[in-house]
Amino acid sequence: MEPLALLLARIQFGFTISFHILFPALTIGLASYLAVLEGLWLRTGRKVYLDLYQFWIKVFAVAFGMGVVSGLVMAYQFGTHWSNFSRFAGGVTGPLLAYEVLTAFFLEAGFLGVMLFGRERVGPALHFVSTLAVAVGTLISATWILASNSWMQTPQGHEIIDGRVVPVDWLRVIFNPSFPYRLAHTVTAAYLATALMVGGAAAWHLLRGRDNTRVRTMLSMALWMLLAAAPL
Repeated sequence: MEPLALLLARIQFGFTISFHILFPALTIGLASYLAVLEGLWLRTGRKVYLDLYQFWIKVFAVAFGMGVVSGLVMAYQFGTHWSNFSRFAGGVTGPLLAYEVLTAFFLEAGFLGVMLFGRERVGPALHFVSTLAVAVGTLISATWILASNSWMQTPQGHEIIDGRVVPVDWLRVIFNPSFPYRLAHTVTAAYLATALMVGGAAAWHLLRGRDNTRVRTMLSMALWMLLAAAPL
């Protein structure tokens, strides 16, 4: 590639991925937070947890939609900006991204519909299962994406035949040396970022004079998560 074309490709791809990562980070954290809120509501019957669930599910839906849209742009840029790399390593990166769609995205998207529109149509237990399914789906999605990213940094389980990567051991491809550390780091960072956003929202309401049980519960839960996630 010409130096200017390479620089422009890096700038555009860097902008896209920097914008995109904000939304998966929030969906991973908020999905688990919503599962905790609904579980606490079913166990205790306290309406404050249901109120917080109904508040944050709107934010989650927006973040999920923006993550899908920006992620599609990023996927296309693999081919438009880094076509030689895609041709060389597509035998590994392509299937890993496909596994993410088949095992995680369909799971998230399907049960997200039940989360958003099914509260009055299905029972509380099934709605909770839907929330759990979405939360698990976000973690599965992170697993496949981090497996692909980690393989690009610490590749193994492949051979190069006729100038192209050919996978020979998928377990070694997926569980490459840096994968466990990158996955743990990214998921913990997602929980940390979400806790900071939830705590910041609660603090903003308190500063505006909206001191009530919902806001204080939200702030307390965020601070407890920060206490656990920040040292990790």
